Amino acid sequence: ITRIEGHLKIEATVDGGEVKDAKCVGTLFRGFEIFMKDRDPRDAVHITQRICGVCPTSHGTTAALNLDSAFGVADKIPNNGRILRNLIQGANYIASHIVHFYHLAALDYVDVTEVADYDGTDPELLKAKDFISRALAAGDMSMLAPFYPRYEGDYRLPKKVAQAAVAHYVEALNMRRLAHELSAIYSGRMPHSVAVVAGGVTSHPSIDSIS
Repeated sequence: ITRIEGHLKIEATVDGGEVKDAKCVGTLFRGFEIFMKDRDPRDAVHITQRICGVCPTSHGTTAALNLDSAFGVADKIPNNGRILRNLIQGANYIASHIVHFYHLAALDYVDVTEVADYDGTDPELLKAKDFISRALAAGDMSMLAPFYPRYEGDYRLPKKVAQAAVAHYVEALNMRRLAHELSAIYSGRMPHSVAVVAGGVTSHPSIDSIS
């Protein structure tokens, strides 16, 4: 399975269309359990986010929830702190799902070259066509990244469906940016937010940030 997010290997044995055996293997040890030792436990919220640049907020939020319990304040989180945590986590949830579906997985099913001869007016498809045309004109396939190098995928979609999917791929870049902005407004930055802490958050809802 290509483009799976994170350092994980999936092995599946398929016989006659039926999965006979499957296993997943973690192929890289990065040592978070070791270099967290002897640190101030409050550092966990910030250190664990470095596990992933796509879903850092989940790791930071999980650390904060554990610290809430450890410090005996899990039932004392202010409502605004709870709501802002949820907004920060929800924004990253949206961004993470967008990048996984469109920007990591979709290229196994969508043939981007179907856009090369597009003759319509869709602005997203025209952007993709122009992007492809520049690489072809220069004769430099490396300019097609992230669409190159190409791996043979399951390209069974009809041309018009493939073109629509490419348009969605381009649009999803902007939607993910908006989700990151939402997270950054309340968490200070994205990825690797700084506002979620034991006991709540360090940010405050304001008229400007809500607007």
